[in-house]
Amino acid sequence: MTDDLTSLLQQWPYRPDDFTARELTGADGRPLLQIRVELGILQLEVEGRPDGLRPGGFKTVLEAIKNTPLTIETAKSLRDEIIQYEYRAQTLLYLGEHVRAAHDADHMLLAARLLYEQPPESLDRDTVLAPLLRSIAIHARAIAEASLAGSRTDLAKLALEGGLAELRALLSDDEFEHCNEAHLLAGMTDLLIPRLPASQRVELQDRIREAIAAENYELAAILRDELRLM
Repeated sequence: MTDDLTSLLQQWPYRPDDFTARELTGADGRPLLQIRVELGILQLEVEGRPDGLRPGGFKTVLEAIKNTPLTIETAKSLRDEIIQYEYRAQTLLYLGEHVRAAHDADHMLLAARLLYEQPPESLDRDTVLAPLLRSIAIHARAIAEASLAGSRTDLAKLALEGGLAELRALLSDDEFEHCNEAHLLAGMTDLLIPRLPASQRVELQDRIREAIAAENYELAAILRDELRLM
């Protein structure tokens, strides 16, 4: 048996303009995920932590540090764990496993909120905010795609709007305007609008007229945005 990976990499070429991943069964029968990256292949566990480790004998870092003030070291370990779960969630979304992706996004959100709300003093806002923004976006997207797979456009729209509301609550107007995660969720929401039943379109139009009559122009503008692709 050779340790040379050349043949394996040639059989699964890297595509720089596309995310490529697959699910397979390991030699011992356990399910695995693989992501093709420029310099090789990343392999992730499906169960437990993506790297298969048990930090301090616990299933996750989040579990290990429960009810313990964050230090620089544990904050770094938590942030690294969020990234691992993000890799797996993105892979599961690519493979159409939306519910499993949502479970990973749940873990990301819990960890990211802890990091954001209880950071060590030496960590700046941007360092702890970025994982939370990504976690919110992936969580909303996973739930939306799972809802669409079940033909529940209404639930998908609620998930996306909820994610956008969370992002807006965390960011200034300028930050929100330039937030990639907000653009992603807004774009997905726009795609859903033409799929709304006619009754919902009429309801939105009535709400716009009511908002204008009440001189609530900000609300009217928001509602107009929802209809702009219809």
